[in-house]
Amino acid sequence: AHIDAGKTTLTERILFDAGAKERAGSVDDGTASTDWLPEERSRGISIEAAATRVTWAGHELQVVDTPGHVDFVAEVERCLWVLDAVVVVVDAVRGIESQTRTVWAQAQERGLPRLLFVNKLDRVGADFAATVASLEEQFEIDVAPVVLPLHDAAGQFAGLAHALTGQVQWFAGAPTAAVRQQIVAVLQRGHDRLLELAADADAEVMAAVVGGQRVPAERLQAALRAACLAGRCAPVFAGAALLDRGVDWLLDGVVAWVPAMAERARTGMWATAGAGDPAAPFAGLVFKVDHRGEIWNFVRVARGRLRPGDRLERQRGARAVAVGAVGVVQADRRRDVQVAGPGEIVVLVGELGLRTGDVLTAPGQPVLLPPPRFPEPVLAAVVEPQRTEDSPQLLLALRQLAADDPTLRVDHHGGVLLVRGMGELHLEIVADRLRQRVGTVFVLGRPQVDRRAVLGGPGRGSVELRAAIDGAERRVRCAVELEPAAGNAPAEVVDQVGGAASAEVVLGLGAELRHGLSQGPLVGARCRLVGLEVEGGGAAELAALLASAAGRALHQALAMAGVVEMEPEVAFEITCPEDGAQPVLADLGARGAVVQSVHGGRLGARIEGVAALQRMLGYVTKLRSMTKGLGRVSLRPSGWRSRSPAGSA
Repeated sequence: AHIDAGKTTLTERILFDAGAKERAGSVDDGTASTDWLPEERSRGISIEAAATRVTWAGHELQVVDTPGHVDFVAEVERCLWVLDAVVVVVDAVRGIESQTRTVWAQAQERGLPRLLFVNKLDRVGADFAATVASLEEQFEIDVAPVVLPLHDAAGQFAGLAHALTGQVQWFAGAPTAAVRQQIVAVLQRGHDRLLELAADADAEVMAAVVGGQRVPAERLQAALRAACLAGRCAPVFAGAALLDRGVDWLLDGVVAWVPAMAERARTGMWATAGAGDPAAPFAGLVFKVDHRGEIWNFVRVARGRLRPGDRLERQRGARAVAVGAVGVVQADRRRDVQVAGPGEIVVLVGELGLRTGDVLTAPGQPVLLPPPRFPEPVLAAVVEPQRTEDSPQLLLALRQLAADDPTLRVDHHGGVLLVRGMGELHLEIVADRLRQRVGTVFVLGRPQVDRRAVLGGPGRGSVELRAAIDGAERRVRCAVELEPAAGNAPAEVVDQVGGAASAEVVLGLGAELRHGLSQGPLVGARCRLVGLEVEGGGAAELAALLASAAGRALHQALAMAGVVEMEPEVAFEITCPEDGAQPVLADLGARGAVVQSVHGGRLGARIEGVAALQRMLGYVTKLRSMTKGLGRVSLRPSGWRSRSPAGSA
């Protein structure tokens, strides 16, 4: 969900209702068990995904609470890589927000069934009907409201109605006769809507409806569930997690609607031969690594069984892994187990040299899975230690953090320690965690937008150099070709010369060319060394002359190809009072932003568009000033665009 929609509060109520905790934790008090980092408890937000498990109605449920802030979108991505279904939490007051759409698209891309929980119905301004309508409109999917809110005579949120079973929960006292009639009407409308959706999805239900026959609730749900698993329908559950309203029916819905392993689409890890078979050779996927004093390697088992003491093989580098303790997480505690089977999320304890995306198998049973894709960092900051001798310790700690976080990059060149991340908050959190680990004094520099360059087209360069060395003339010639390549990988150098001379010097020339290409830094490019001639001496003797020729040839090729500097772009979504929209729009225009839409609604004006990230740094403070603290903004990465003079101001 979007940040502050109530994911962690919902998770805490799930743990409490299922009996995994004696008392529900609070995000505001810093007592939520799935927010274990000090930074999470002090800031009141989730930074890392947390896995736990509960038992409900005879079923064991594995629950993963993910962050909502856009800087930590990789946490969501790597969890969706191994999960079976998604509960998308929507704030009934604010409705669908930018990160709601992002999470929905991530789940849709992986073909995961989605359940919707419309939260915070106890708040002033909550509008269940408007939220459901916007869900259907924006996500272009049939939404099936299964649990509906009920209101008392004063219009206050006072109960819930189950449109499939006809059950009612009334929170306090008893409804008046007039309210009882309203409840009956709500149930009838809700049931009719589900009947209509089921008839559209199932020919047998359609025939029963046309024939005037009653359709049992079980048959109705079966038809809707099939549509949900196929991605054509999403059930909606109403509630208020903070008050523990509707959480029990949501859990019932998870048990009833989420697919069993045998029903999972055979994609990703579930496309592995024997997936789900406990008798097959072991295979599992590492989707997260945490340092909690001890190292927790989170693994989802795809097939086979896992026991302490097993010997496994890491497919990356074919490295042997000795399994120590195997545990499962319940609330904020780890409980060791003696065996884990297909579908289970377990923790392997200890430094095993694992990282996100690693595949573990029984020895000699290779399995290849495509690695997860993560967005590229967009901000960079220099880490400056107070004492030079602390630099190695900082570098080591940052590399450990980067092993846990696939969107964190660490570079160390020329004595400068540089970290790249997804946003200002991301880099702040990295700095906080670094201080806790090393206990040394350092300064995090002001974040700067990370830029890159791409080729405008192909290019070629050929340079011949002559020099008098030891009284004799020497001649070398070097030719290179450049062409754009797909993806955002650093520019690569390919030797196409061949021959003995090339074998002697290609490594040195390759290093020279790579150094020249990294100055951009140039990405998505291929450089070919296509010509190499040496006269008057051996290639090793003329290495310096060859390197100079290669550098000049590369300069020629770059000039012919044309280099386009790129900068990251963000999509923004701003809400503010309608009477404050004009100053906000004027400020966005001054920042070179492209406003794509402006809507008015019960929450005020909603402004959407795109802008260069550089021009939006620190925008939250500016927006609060313009709107007297009433404005909100969400930014999310929106790719890269060529850098314009306005964007570089």
